[in-house]
Amino acid sequence: MKSRSRLAITIGGIVGGSLLAFCCGLLLTVVVIVPVREGRGFPPRPPSELTVVASPSVGVGPIARSTPSAPSPTPTYSIVPSSPTPWSSYSSPVPSATFTVTELPTTAPLPTATPPPFPFHYVEGSRDEELQCAHPYLQGWVKDAGGAPLNGVTIRWQYWNNAEYVISGDPQLVWQPGEFKFTYYAEDPSLETDFVLQVVESADNPVSLSEPLPIHYAGCATMGQITNIVFKHY
Repeated sequence: MKSRSRLAITIGGIVGGSLLAFCCGLLLTVVVIVPVREGRGFPPRPPSELTVVASPSVGVGPIARSTPSAPSPTPTYSIVPSSPTPWSSYSSPVPSATFTVTELPTTAPLPTATPPPFPFHYVEGSRDEELQCAHPYLQGWVKDAGGAPLNGVTIRWQYWNNAEYVISGDPQLVWQPGEFKFTYYAEDPSLETDFVLQVVESADNPVSLSEPLPIHYAGCATMGQITNIVFKHY
């Protein structure tokens, strides 16, 4: 019994001595070593805040987490403007346009209008035909290209194997400029025959100046009076 008591005392003395030594060493470190270390040029340890976070585990005490007390300074930057780059360095040179001239085939010249064979022509559908046996006659007009009366033009009338000539605008036969007129009594006006009227150069030189105009005469009972026959210059 006495031996057990001595053993417990001995163990307690050892544990107590060890605990006392540990406490003394810790006190020495905090009081002496740390100040000396900081005084020799070591940077001081930045202060920290202790944040107590509750642990979800059962039986574990609070955990201390160290967070920095102040944010680190924000770096500043300076922008140095560079010299502007000319626009020509960005755009590629535009190539010059190249044109190819293609010769078109030469078109054939348009055909020219064929000149009329005669300077005068009969205006189709211009004449009128009426009954006239007492005083049968033929009457008409010579006009220029604009439609104005034209004097001095020779007209030849062929009938019953005869030929007569008159001049347009002759004051001895007509009253109007450009007018011509033929009157006949020698033959029987009731006889059927063919008339031919034509513009000519003159009575002495009867060169044709128009196409001949044939008129089938059926007798004075139907067409003894033929009027408004128009010859026109081109």
